[in-house]
Amino acid sequence: MFNPDRALKDNIFDILRNDGKSISALSRDLEERGISIHRLILTGYLRALTDCNYLKEKEVPPAKVYVPAKGKEKDIYELIGECSRNLATGPDADLLALFTMNRLFHRPVFFEELRKAGVRDMPQAKQVGIEERQEAKKFLTRAGIKVMDMNLAYYNDDEALTPRFEEILSAMLCDLMSFSNLIRETKQTKLDFTMGGP
Repeated sequence: MFNPDRALKDNIFDILRNDGKSISALSRDLEERGISIHRLILTGYLRALTDCNYLKEKEVPPAKVYVPAKGKEKDIYELIGECSRNLATGPDADLLALFTMNRLFHRPVFFEELRKAGVRDMPQAKQVGIEERQEAKKFLTRAGIKVMDMNLAYYNDDEALTPRFEEILSAMLCDLMSFSNLIRETKQTKLDFTMGGP
């Protein structure tokens, strides 16, 4: 079933992609997509998006026209942190962010990097030794990223987090490509990979 609350922002940006629209025109386009929302609520929502710098409001008498504003894009750390906190809370979200970075970067992750993802406390994860830490530091230095000498590096190899890692990858891709309006809301709880016959 279609969930308008979840997809409203994505639908608005999809409609406004090519040119600006007035509230009336935007309301009609949303109706065509099966999203029925009262005009006053839509006006408030558009003002909130404008206040958050997602949209710009232009006066084109007699109406106001809304266009997307180019805002600061999230970096990989912010995106991983946000998606981890959407799937888990507290220390579990921190460990999930660490696991995701370890899987994506194929190396230990420094606490400095975890802080960029919103991690505030040292995670209860394996700290790597000096040699591994120095190797990871050399790699980051070559990539143009400075890491303090005393910064600890961590590794989380808890394979039980693999399904959550896959959910994070899906959420990150959805965020980057803005296709949440195409996602079916219900989750399939069991995959059946049997190949023909009983």
